Amino acid sequence: MKMNRSLTILFSFIILLTVSTEAFSQDGWWKEKKFKSETAKKKYELCKKTFKEIANGFSYASVSMISKYFDGEVFLDIMGNDKGYYSTGQAEYILSDFIDYFKVTNVKLINSYYKNSYAFVMGRYTYNIGSGKREVKLSVSLKYQYDSWYIDQINLN
Repeated sequence: MKMNRSLTILFSFIILLTVSTEAFSQDGWWKEKKFKSETAKKKYELCKKTFKEIANGFSYASVSMISKYFDGEVFLDIMGNDKGYYSTGQAEYILSDFIDYFKVTNVKLINSYYKNSYAFVMGRYTYNIGSGKREVKLSVSLKYQYDSWYIDQINLN
């Protein structure tokens, strides 16, 4: 009976560690750094939040969650077909067409880089089409101006 209780505690501890690791692995794409000031820390926390909201926009097929980070023109490269600088309205239309046709099943951010007024993230956009799942590489770059992060480019190839 004592051995049974010990095994139960050990098993519970292992499950707890596994669940904790998985819960934090979602942010493995973001490299935490030490910042020289609280202002810099807040700036990059805002950057991380912006990337997460854009990824959620793709995940939930919500162009409005993405386009709120457009600032005038944005460069798009959508599977090599729609490639160039577009106004906010044009970019919304192109992304909406893409998301409607390539029904998302998963968006996963893999790695990121950020420095001063520039940041980018790379990931995968998995979708259903025809008889199965396929994926394209997703990359988003941001520029920092006016105390906010704005989308500079979106690539889906």
